Amino acid sequence: MTAPEARPSGLDSNVRGLLVLGVAIVVGALLLWSWGDDGGTTNVATGNEGTSTTVDVSNLGTTTTAATEDTTTTAATSDHSPSEVSVLVLNGSSQAGVAASTSTTIGESGYTMLSPSNAPANVDTTAVYYAEGYEADAIAVAQILGKGTDAVKPLTEASLGGAEGDADVVVVLGADTPPASGGDSSSGTTTSTTSAG
Repeated sequence: MTAPEARPSGLDSNVRGLLVLGVAIVVGALLLWSWGDDGGTTNVATGNEGTSTTVDVSNLGTTTTAATEDTTTTAATSDHSPSEVSVLVLNGSSQAGVAASTSTTIGESGYTMLSPSNAPANVDTTAVYYAEGYEADAIAVAQILGKGTDAVKPLTEASLGGAEGDADVVVVLGADTPPASGGDSSSGTTTSTTSAG
């Protein structure tokens, strides 16, 4: 009988294979454990050898989704300067003077104001209507009045009986309009009286 051969120092292929398998199991377990984690880098020790393997798990457990739209609405950029936009304010609130005072408020922002008048009928909520190509301007006018984009509508949806004339933007004040300030009541009363007939 012969004595077994002495092996060279170092690990034989079977032991190395088992170490690789063990590392793979540890890495797999860590990946499963971090699934759904916010990602990052995980260091995995491979045993007594003093070496470690770095595994980037930041992209695991994530799915690609389309970016959600922002709910904050900003005014679209207009192709017109305010002085190029004619705005008409119609009083549909049954409150004297509000059309005149609202016209003054809008006019202070540089819009070309048409003579305020009464709407064909009273309405509950204020609406800002726009002619084709003037939506961004109507949004800007609505913002001056403290209204959101839900108050802005195409002029084709308005039932104004021709009261809109050639206006680019028409504001129809509703019952939600605050009363006119005391300083504007005289001009508002004159407007209401002259346009009521």
